[in-house]
Amino acid sequence: MLQNIEVMTPLFEGQANERFQFKLNIEGKDYRGIFHDKEVQWFQPQPHNKIEKDDINFVEANVHNLMINRLLH
Repeated sequence: MLQNIEVMTPLFEGQANERFQFKLNIEGKDYRGIFHDKEVQWFQPQPHNKIEKDDINFVEANVHNLMINRLLH
């Protein structure tokens, strides 16, 4: 289901409102979002419209873990 999570160049890099962005593929569809204050925020299209709630929770947990690990290193 979840494929190819990629952390991208931060938005507003070096500024107070810096946000870390990511992209991933779920069931053949590409999605993008940002990670800020330990929360996943989705750009359009949002996977909530196409994927079950339990699957979204699984995806967001994986993104959360990846981003936390990336920010700590």
